[in-house]
Amino acid sequence: MIKKTLLFLYSPKNRLSMNALLGALYASSLWERTRVVLCTTEEEVLTSFAHQSGVSLLVLSSMTPEKERRQRLLQDSLCHPDVFTCCGGPHATALPQDFAPWSTFLVQGEGEVTFLTIVQAFLEGTLPSSPQTIKGERAHLDRFPSFPYHLGFLGPIEISRGCPFGCAFCQTPAIFGRTMRHRSLESILEHVRGMMHHRERVDLRFVTPNAFAYGSSDGRRPNIEALENLLGGLRKLLGRKGRIFFGSFPSEVRPEFVSEEILHLVRQYADNRSIVIGAQSGSQRLLSLMGRGHTPEDVLSACETSIRLGFQVYVDFIFGCPEETEEDLRTTAGFIEKLVRLGAIVHAHTFLPLPGTPWGERTGTPIPRWMRQFLGKLAREGKLRGQWQTQERMAREFRLSEER
Repeated sequence: MIKKTLLFLYSPKNRLSMNALLGALYASSLWERTRVVLCTTEEEVLTSFAHQSGVSLLVLSSMTPEKERRQRLLQDSLCHPDVFTCCGGPHATALPQDFAPWSTFLVQGEGEVTFLTIVQAFLEGTLPSSPQTIKGERAHLDRFPSFPYHLGFLGPIEISRGCPFGCAFCQTPAIFGRTMRHRSLESILEHVRGMMHHRERVDLRFVTPNAFAYGSSDGRRPNIEALENLLGGLRKLLGRKGRIFFGSFPSEVRPEFVSEEILHLVRQYADNRSIVIGAQSGSQRLLSLMGRGHTPEDVLSACETSIRLGFQVYVDFIFGCPEETEEDLRTTAGFIEKLVRLGAIVHAHTFLPLPGTPWGERTGTPIPRWMRQFLGKLAREGKLRGQWQTQERMAREFRLSEER
């Protein structure tokens, strides 16, 4: 029997999303009925179109910076009558009209459950005659692996979804909701067993809105017992055949969750000696506008505690936010100087208006020359990192694109 082809646009920036769909597919009975092809670029996808025999389903995800490239690819797919398309991701969730005219299926929100339904229809030849936009169902994380570790795929393990805080710049609540859900400890350990089966040594990293909120019933207060069970269980299983990174990229932490008790657990069981803390601003006025739900004092306390216990601290800040004033920036600059004197390093970002967020239709505030010089000086001294200048150019491109 000739298998129908699932063609994934498996680019570096979308790999986590595609891994989740591949994991869902492998965990179902549909994997054996399909031929899976991974393409890393749009050009590879077009080449596959030209050499493909039989029908295929193109699966892709789009973030806002990729919008125009994804639109062109979907439009090109219409020239191939045997190619059907399934589009999702953050931008498609917020602005489905940007992709829906050229998509057989457009999925808003979480994709695993709906994706399997779409693949089933594709295999049975019951695809719709006109484009369909579908609201994805919430996924129970234990039902769906973060990636198909059974096949030797590696990646960070998604341990939680959702966030109760609803920050004005963040897409997480719009996609995953404001109630935190957690993968069970046994499901996480099963991922690790699968990874160890294929590698002599593994590095464990995690995807979560807030690493120190794992197991929390409301996402607003830490669950120390759940954290100890997680980290202790991972170390017991892994032994010295790998490393655990918890509270560093891509599993940053909120400042009010940082405590001596939790940091002692990280020191006892994990291998990282760095922590990434989300501050975003040193101005209480701007933090309140963002809806962050913490104070500059929370950030200062988290940094002091972490550094005292031997961690290198990286602190995220966002510049150029809507309604950011000169006074906000002066306050933030003074706050950063205080953190740097403690030994912290700044992760600098420029505000990007992401669709579907409370600030999605707001224009950022230009970063003044003196602030740019301040950030540049910190970078030259090795006290600042981040792609804030690249993001600043992206923000300008967003504005020009919308004006067109």
